[in-house]
Amino acid sequence: MEKEILLDLINKYLLNQATAEEEKLLLDYYNTLQKNELKWDEHLMGDKDSVKAELYSKVLLEIKARESVPKKIIFLRGWFVAASVIFLLIASSSLFFYLKHDNSYLLTKDKARSLIKNDIAPGGNKALLTLANGSKIALDDAADSVLAKQTGVKIAKTAHGQLIYTVENSSSDSKTSAQLAYNTVETPKGGQYQVDLPDGSKVWLNASSSLRYPTNFTGDVRSVELTGEAYFEVVKNPKKPFRVVSSSQVIEVLGTHFNISSYTDETSVKTTLLEGSVKVLSTKTNQSKLLKPGEQSNINYSNNSFSVQQVNTEEVVAWKNGYFLFVDEDLKSIMSKFARWYNVDVEYQGNVDNLRFGGIVSRSKGLSQALKIIEQTGNVKIKIEGRRVTIMQ
Repeated sequence: MEKEILLDLINKYLLNQATAEEEKLLLDYYNTLQKNELKWDEHLMGDKDSVKAELYSKVLLEIKARESVPKKIIFLRGWFVAASVIFLLIASSSLFFYLKHDNSYLLTKDKARSLIKNDIAPGGNKALLTLANGSKIALDDAADSVLAKQTGVKIAKTAHGQLIYTVENSSSDSKTSAQLAYNTVETPKGGQYQVDLPDGSKVWLNASSSLRYPTNFTGDVRSVELTGEAYFEVVKNPKKPFRVVSSSQVIEVLGTHFNISSYTDETSVKTTLLEGSVKVLSTKTNQSKLLKPGEQSNINYSNNSFSVQQVNTEEVVAWKNGYFLFVDEDLKSIMSKFARWYNVDVEYQGNVDNLRFGGIVSRSKGLSQALKIIEQTGNVKIKIEGRRVTIMQ
């Protein structure tokens, strides 16, 4: 199939204008590619693992758009068509971003040439470790080796942006809380880091975040303090609950996977549960709620309101999986996330409050790629000067 015909069919499908025959043509082409085992071209299609994650998330977006379809058989068929369409989009390297405003627009590499001339490199594995004795270690500069030893615990850094705590002396667990020593890992703008805690629990820190934790978990509770955003995979221990203290809330779990976003420059603190169960306690009102997988609690900073809703967890943890995923999100919220990851300041000229977007951008790409796609919708103009991004309406 010629690329122009393929893109036209995809465009019609995404705008819900494809006929049954055109949808069948897309499915047939998809099946042909699958049978012929299309060779993955990284130069054209990007990193395969990243694209697989993007593919799954885009299918979720298509499913969400079709949830109002009353007949289950049509819903399932729509899901399969979405999967095939997205595969074709990625294979043809055509779809990058949607504008969710009055309509949805397909954006391709062939759109009008962007005015953006400069670029900002993406963030990476950067963090500062502050030991209990006050000494500081820049983890992005430190050698990949054992960094320190504290109260029976070895601290090592790996080449993959990982800080690992290994308990060498199990008897240290019997020590009193008065003997506890605390370390802190802080990520700057444009930084991220993974910490493997002494109990084996794993924490992924997003940009502009910090985690304060004991060098070893003693007593009846495993307690840490978080500012910013982090994804947790907590090792189950019924005898020793895991507690996370963050802005306006305390959460307690036994063993589970969850994400907390507690940036103070946002409007609320959000806790999203992916697996297990989490008890969320508001420190302002003493209200508590027990989350189920797929639910997100929201505690508003200004009025302390406490709510729970179902969310797309793929959207929430996309940052941890290496990409940005936006579903009908306002431009300022998107740019706030870009600002942290690319370490830039954002300035607005004109009113952009009514602009909402959806789509996927890899966190490994330069900022200009994402901004050019937004600019190509024709709703804004964007300029990069040094580390300042100006959005002009």
